[in-house]
Amino acid sequence: MSGIDFQGETEQSLVDALRRGRQEMLGVLYDAYAPVLLGVISRIVPDAEVAEQVLQETFVAIWARIGVYDASKERLLTWGLAIARGIALEAVKTGRFSSSVNPASEPKPQQNNIVPLQQGHASQENFCSLDPLEKSALELIYLKGRSCSEAAGELHMTEAALKEVLKSAFTHLKADKSA
Repeated sequence: MSGIDFQGETEQSLVDALRRGRQEMLGVLYDAYAPVLLGVISRIVPDAEVAEQVLQETFVAIWARIGVYDASKERLLTWGLAIARGIALEAVKTGRFSSSVNPASEPKPQQNNIVPLQQGHASQENFCSLDPLEKSALELIYLKGRSCSEAAGELHMTEAALKEVLKSAFTHLKADKSA
């Protein structure tokens, strides 16, 4: 990809180094991608300080998930943008991040009764009580970053059937949460 400087590294060698645990290469990735990622995040998250927090979490997520990245399916930047977008949307939806700029004068974001999975054991219990197929579908799509067609293939079903399974899973999660 032209215009991206990996300090003499190719995208594939950078990914390989990250997979081997070379933390200094995360700095190279940050220098190359942070401006683009922050631009996308800032369009979703209006508060600059919160956007910076989301950017930091994005790079932590990239580091943690680099093992599932598949270069044959998408470019590293595209994959990183999808992660950034997801974290930014979650930050806006949950109000999980906060700005320290005069917090008393800022209105508190509505929580919408959404608790991130890692913050509440009740949500984890609800997730675990799902049908195994529903749980597998959610894991593939939302935790492993598979596309609908990839997840459908791994679960040996059509995309239409997968969408019905996902719809059912969300219905069960919503019903469990309101009970």
